[in-house]
Amino acid sequence: MSRRPLSLQALTVLAIVALMLMMASVLLWHGARGADRILVSAMQDTSHQLAATTEERSQRLIGPARVVLLPLSHANLGIQQRLADRLTVLPMLAAALEASRVASAVYIGYDNGDFLSLRPVARLAPNLLPAMNGVEDAHYLVQAIFHDPGSDVRVGEWRLYDADLALLDRRVMPDYDYDPRNRPWYREAMASDGEHVTDPYVFFTTREVGVTLTHRSQNERAVLGIDASLADLGNEMAGFKLTPGTRLAVVSNQGRTLAHPDIDSLLINTASGPRLGTLEELGDPILARLEAFEGSDESTRFQGPHEAWFGMRLPFKSMDDVQAHLLMAVPENELLAGTRRLLWQRAVVAVGLVLALLPLGIWVGHRLGRPLRSLADQVRALAEFDFAGYRGVDSPIREVQQLSQAVEGMVGNITDFQRMTRTLSSDPHLETMLAGILDDLLRVTTSQHGAIYLVDETDADAFARAAEAGSGGSVAPLPERLKLEAQGLAALRDEFEGRGYLAQPLCNRSGQRQGLLLLALRGAAEASDDQPWRRFVEEISGVAAVAIEMRRLLEGEKRLLDAIVELIAGATDAKSPHTGGHCSRVPQLAEMLLQGVERDRTGPFAAEAVGEDRRAAFHLAAWLHDCGKLTTPDEVMEKATKLETRYNRLHEVRMRFEVLWRDADVAYWQGCAKGGDPNLLDEAREQRLAELQAAYRLVANINLGGEHLDEGQAQRLEEIATWRWWRHFDDRLGVSQEEARRLAREPELELPVAEPLLADRPRHLIDWAVKTPPVAPEDPDNRWRFDMRPPAVAGHQGELYNLRVARGTLNDVERFRIQEHIVQTIIMLESLPWPAHLRRVPAIAGNHHERMDGQGYPRRLVLAGASLEERIMAVADVFEALTAADRPYKPGMSLSQALSILAGMAREGHLDPEVFLLLLDSGVWRDYAERFLKPEQIVPVDIAALKAEAGLVSPAT
Repeated sequence: MSRRPLSLQALTVLAIVALMLMMASVLLWHGARGADRILVSAMQDTSHQLAATTEERSQRLIGPARVVLLPLSHANLGIQQRLADRLTVLPMLAAALEASRVASAVYIGYDNGDFLSLRPVARLAPNLLPAMNGVEDAHYLVQAIFHDPGSDVRVGEWRLYDADLALLDRRVMPDYDYDPRNRPWYREAMASDGEHVTDPYVFFTTREVGVTLTHRSQNERAVLGIDASLADLGNEMAGFKLTPGTRLAVVSNQGRTLAHPDIDSLLINTASGPRLGTLEELGDPILARLEAFEGSDESTRFQGPHEAWFGMRLPFKSMDDVQAHLLMAVPENELLAGTRRLLWQRAVVAVGLVLALLPLGIWVGHRLGRPLRSLADQVRALAEFDFAGYRGVDSPIREVQQLSQAVEGMVGNITDFQRMTRTLSSDPHLETMLAGILDDLLRVTTSQHGAIYLVDETDADAFARAAEAGSGGSVAPLPERLKLEAQGLAALRDEFEGRGYLAQPLCNRSGQRQGLLLLALRGAAEASDDQPWRRFVEEISGVAAVAIEMRRLLEGEKRLLDAIVELIAGATDAKSPHTGGHCSRVPQLAEMLLQGVERDRTGPFAAEAVGEDRRAAFHLAAWLHDCGKLTTPDEVMEKATKLETRYNRLHEVRMRFEVLWRDADVAYWQGCAKGGDPNLLDEAREQRLAELQAAYRLVANINLGGEHLDEGQAQRLEEIATWRWWRHFDDRLGVSQEEARRLAREPELELPVAEPLLADRPRHLIDWAVKTPPVAPEDPDNRWRFDMRPPAVAGHQGELYNLRVARGTLNDVERFRIQEHIVQTIIMLESLPWPAHLRRVPAIAGNHHERMDGQGYPRRLVLAGASLEERIMAVADVFEALTAADRPYKPGMSLSQALSILAGMAREGHLDPEVFLLLLDSGVWRDYAERFLKPEQIVPVDIAALKAEAGLVSPAT
């Protein structure tokens, strides 16, 4: 049996009904979610406002008291001894109480234990007042403790006064024994130079919880105090509840509850007296759990014993800038109850609307036909968030056509919003982001012209134009810069309103101006009621302001980081005048090579993608590649001769030769005095003097380290070292403690003593200051995988040991100290918390002394398997070192010499041949030479010969 087909009318009606139900469901779901977020956000905003209000009111507890406390402290409070004289200050104390509405008492504690206080009767519980005459008319209660004249007996007395300070009654209180000197407020004030606010505590008389603002008198014989009760703050908090079930409390950093709507529950009675309780002791598990969370600007959802809660823990400054926290917890079912009801009501309305429109749909089905069915399909795609598939429909029915155009406009606006969101969230560059978002704003707001101005970072009242789009028509062009005059932003807005522009400030979440948005007002037909349009621009400008602030913060932090890195490199260069440009030249050469990689389209690096993150990491690594040189001893970095430490010890050796010269003269004259043949004696002297001249010239030339030390020179050096000279003075006098400790390694000989001309002594060995650097593979502290053999000592100053150095001026220990700089570079850089895109910085900076064949240092890594950046750094470091003209031990090489050595190192597995080929083909060698080399170093270079020398091409080519 064939199925009966449905009519077009039924199909249209079903499609309309289904589409409306689906869209209603999506809208209801989105509406409910959005309402929930709005309520939670409202709770967060309310919590922040409440924290600010609580902070302001807690500060207000002691603010007025501060105003009156200082003048009172300058009165001569400690000189009166009789109670009658002390009562003359009652008008001043009463004025202090009247000036501070929340003050519960003002009093004076004397250094002999006497006490005088004035408190409003209205703030006292009836049970605290004794049976006295005039209680009904009393305005003030005076509590006094004083000594009887001429005796040491302390007397307690209470007095009642009316509002005009007229005495109503007095009573001696034998049981009233109060010594202020034992109270913390008195002791802390005496120890302070100015005013002092105590921690919250329980008042002695009223048993209220509060703080005391104290000030030592000018003559230091009394302390003036004003009590401020926290009960007012707790009473006000009761009116801050968002819902009936909202819970509030103010808690100190020590966990004590400072304020709570239930004031009576704050005190906990203990054996030592009442004290402030914690939230656990108050029996409030919800707030106790919320207190354990870290403070945040966002609300926290957590599960209570019976239901879920939303809570916030907000820090604020309480009395005297003491840090405290406001705790606020709202039951989830109470907070979101309104949205649940609204969701149900909207669902009922949606269903009712569908049923009501069903007959109309049947009629419309005849009219719409295929266009409406097509439109329904496209709208269904919109409900599934497929905005790109909308094409619109062409229908003879005007309403359908208008609907199609309206949906098309909505899709366009949503697409613009999506594009705007992508621009705000993904474009890392401020300029392109501003240009893109301004274009989107013009489309969304149908404005014809607009511009974005940013606040000048050096002048908060100046704006510079950062982006402009559209056309202003016949209106005068917008200025490049704007300046706020004395009238402020309002005058500027009025000025541009008169020119046909809306001037909307771009403010961040803190209300700080980030810039100014100018949008041309729409035409009269479109702007009959432009308030919604203005509100929309105001709302969207807030999002743009946050994005602008974020980009400017990121750019500022990047500039700061770059400046700090270059500062470190500059400090490293400044440490040594002979390598003063190395840490700045190597980064520039390395970045020139990386730019050559980006330009390479056909070579080995054609497929290499160098993004912005890689460039940023490489830039930092290049500038930090030798930061460890900050730890290298100056005498090693600056060692220009073999005997040089912090000075050239050749002068000491020369003085010993001078002594031997004198000895030759002495021997001549002594021989003559004994009757020897003067001619023979003179001949022997001249031979000795010539031998000394030749020997010293040999030692001095060897000290230079410019030539290789051959076997003959080494043997002659050993012979010269055995010559003896006589020392007559104690070499342990006038030396430092460190040098004396090293001299103690040698036996003390009786003077005079004959010493060798050159020697290696125990005193010449310099111990490590703390311990041997952890660079040996077996060292348990070596977590950086170093593979080096550290010397047993930190320095070896032996004269023969240093003069025996075959080539150069550095001995093996000093060569390790030089190489140790890369160890310290790696240790320092790997200790920093690098973000994800910069985590390769330590490896790039620290591996430039490794080799392609794995024979480098400090880790003996195979550089062939390392990143391109590491291989570039190795080539840049060697090339700069070869051509540098500021080294103490060698002149700068010419271009052809340096490139020839690089070619050999590339062939022998030291450097990367491909990076060396890049250096040649990109012309970086020439650009670098023109910028940094001396004119005499720039000589012709045979590129083909260098490639052949490096083994990159056969010699025949």
